Amino acid sequence: MSPDPRNSNQAITTISVRIKTGEDGAGEGASGGVDHYRTDVYLGITGREFFLARSDIDDFQVGSGDTYVLGDGANVIRPQENDPRKPQRRFGDLWHEPVYLRFRPSTETPLDLWHVASVEATVTGADGSTLTYSADIGADGIWLGRQAGQIIHLSLGSAATPDASQARTSDRNLKTAITPVTWH
Repeated sequence: MSPDPRNSNQAITTISVRIKTGEDGAGEGASGGVDHYRTDVYLGITGREFFLARSDIDDFQVGSGDTYVLGDGANVIRPQENDPRKPQRRFGDLWHEPVYLRFRPSTETPLDLWHVASVEATVTGADGSTLTYSADIGADGIWLGRQAGQIIHLSLGSAATPDASQARTSDRNLKTAITPVTWH
């Protein structure tokens, strides 16, 4: 069994969030999707929140499945402010704080509802270790809104560490970056 990366102080380099919006729009005022110019979606992880929005797509629309990348290879709006490397977040931070998706509905549309079909967040460390979190949403998904709740908590689903050859390469790179000290 691989060691749990949360037991390390390893730096997080990337957080990737895959969100699928439901296919239907049942209910008064509900479209299933959201107006991303009037509502906000956040990922809470490692003791802070990250804003999830992209400029190249119409976020969280009915039937859409989109990935939001924070940190290395970012594709989100305002990547500098939504970077787990600034300040540096670490795998050890994942032990102490909840992981969740938060929907902030529009104040202009009191019946604003969002149908979340699935959500999965993958955290990647400097050595390639990954942790994946997901929500137990079920086949029907979960509706979020002002009068339907606004947060979905995610649970740890899987952990993977790089194989021995990757770890040896990482160790070699680290050893070349450290100046040896000789004790007398």
